[in-house]
Amino acid sequence: MIGIQQQAGAIYSTISKNTGAKAREFLLKVVGRRKGDVLDEELIREVLDKIDEIKNESREQALEYAFRTFHFAREINFTEGITHAGIDLGYLYWYKGDFKASLEYFHLALQSNKFLKNIKHEAIIYKGIGNVYLKIGFLERALKHYADSINIYKTLENENECGTIYNNMGVVHKEKGDYEKALSYYLKSLNIKKNTEDYKALANVYLNIGILYDIRNDHENALKYLKKILEIPPGKLNKTIMSNIQNSIGQTYVNLKDNKNALIHIHKGLNISKKIDNKAGMSHSYQEIGRILEAGGEFGAAAVHYEQALKNSRDIGSLPNEADCLYSLGKVNFRIQNYEVAEKQLKESYRICKELNTKPRLLNACQLLADLYYKMGRFRESCDHMKLLCEMQKELSNEEKTRILAEMQTRFEVQQRDMTIEKLNVKQEVLIKANEELELFAGKAAHDLKEPLRMMSSFSSLLSRKYSDKLDERGEEFIAHIHDGAKRMEALLTDMLTFAKSGADPRKSIPVDLNDIMHIVKSNLKLAITEKNADIQVDTLPTVMAANVSMTQLFQNIIANALKFSKPDIAPKIQIKLVTSDDNFHQISIQDNGIGISKDQHKKVFIIFQRLHKRSDYEGSGIGLATCKKIVESLGGRIWIDSAEGEGASFHFLLPKS
Repeated sequence: MIGIQQQAGAIYSTISKNTGAKAREFLLKVVGRRKGDVLDEELIREVLDKIDEIKNESREQALEYAFRTFHFAREINFTEGITHAGIDLGYLYWYKGDFKASLEYFHLALQSNKFLKNIKHEAIIYKGIGNVYLKIGFLERALKHYADSINIYKTLENENECGTIYNNMGVVHKEKGDYEKALSYYLKSLNIKKNTEDYKALANVYLNIGILYDIRNDHENALKYLKKILEIPPGKLNKTIMSNIQNSIGQTYVNLKDNKNALIHIHKGLNISKKIDNKAGMSHSYQEIGRILEAGGEFGAAAVHYEQALKNSRDIGSLPNEADCLYSLGKVNFRIQNYEVAEKQLKESYRICKELNTKPRLLNACQLLADLYYKMGRFRESCDHMKLLCEMQKELSNEEKTRILAEMQTRFEVQQRDMTIEKLNVKQEVLIKANEELELFAGKAAHDLKEPLRMMSSFSSLLSRKYSDKLDERGEEFIAHIHDGAKRMEALLTDMLTFAKSGADPRKSIPVDLNDIMHIVKSNLKLAITEKNADIQVDTLPTVMAANVSMTQLFQNIIANALKFSKPDIAPKIQIKLVTSDDNFHQISIQDNGIGISKDQHKKVFIIFQRLHKRSDYEGSGIGLATCKKIVESLGGRIWIDSAEGEGASFHFLLPKS
């Protein structure tokens, strides 16, 4: 309890910075939900809207809320909520770089949306899956999903989204090395984005075109498109983006060996960062200026800028940047033969890199220290660092091989999983369709067959009343047989319909508290329990993923049988126990002290229409336990019986935890 209150307090604090009072109220109501609280669809819609509002402010918090909301929506089988939250989780995990989780939630959202049939959601999901495949290198699959998304957006006449996806398709072709095709998609995107007010996306297209030209060593065209970002109306892009763009332009000028213009633009980026007190941007600009000055032989001026970059890096607590700045300062001091200062700076850079385990930076620092000690005549220390350098290079090479193998394994796993999902989706669609057709047929058959049976029953009753004085005892008996047969046939049709509709539909599975189910069953069987003076003892039962109706049928059919097949003049004693519980299943048993079942009859009890007793002794259609078997097995569980004639019966079944 205390933990949940503390958690709710922390969440409240974060939400209050990003959303209004109404959003806080809704989010906290869901996050702090207890058993018995009302959790309705409208509330989940409100929460999902508020999650959309805070995505750009705090992705980690948005991820937490979306994760909880997704599972709450599944609890109440709210398809719209499952789809919406699944999409949110797909994109949020994508931003986080967890592509396996991202793909999983996109597929869950896609599966849920098959029942919702929201084509806008479908387009968003296909786009998201395309983004994942792009990141993990399945470029053809990325193109396929982007194409599917575009086709839907064209149907919706949403040209702006088509423009966004054209840009992504350009990135795919750039990764494939097909620069001409990449450029054609970028230009398609550009033609659309030019006519919209989606300035951030427009800047992204210009940036991608600039990068493409830079790769092709066409630095003039790269510069032309990068500068187009500067033509976007003032205020439409935030200052941080503008600072980064100025730095990118500056670096392109460096490639053109135009250090003068490079410094102008990097200084512009620096000034923007200063105005908004963006110390990370300031540090970056100072480092770039230092590198340009160092390349021009202006070591003193370079050192001054590296010192400024170091100060800003330390102010924001960025250890990687601090290590870079110290390395750059050490390199400058090494070149001007200020060896003692260089040693101090390089050793500190080495220490930070070792602490962070950033091996490429560690290699650079180690190499320079080896060179420094050689110049200082400290040959033993130089040899020690060269030895360390060789060991690290070997280790880094092995890690790179392992990383490549792991990446290939991940791609293989995702590919196999994707193929499995596609096959299962096809099979599930076929099964769902077949099940729907079966239910339709069973309902129609039951309805159509019951009508003539009702007529038989009604007219036999009328015949008996109207002509009873004209019928002999034999005639009355024949009419009674007709009436009784019609009634039994009607009951049998009702049971058949129940059997056809029984079983677990994955679309309807929710967490079901079996203790609540037992209250319902006892209420339904109250008359029989009272008449038999039955003693029913129930352990504390777990919660399982199923449908309320199915669980009620399962327990009620078995307990009703225990009451029906009790010993004469002995009060029924029924015990419902939780026997075992492992990672996957709960085992539950229902034991009675009734007449029992001989071992040679155990398999027959679960077969439809199989009766072990005469109808004159016990009523029933022989469908009840067959229905129980169908329910349990459709959930992925198993049901069996332990019994001997005259010694009672124990029904055991496994119900999955999820």
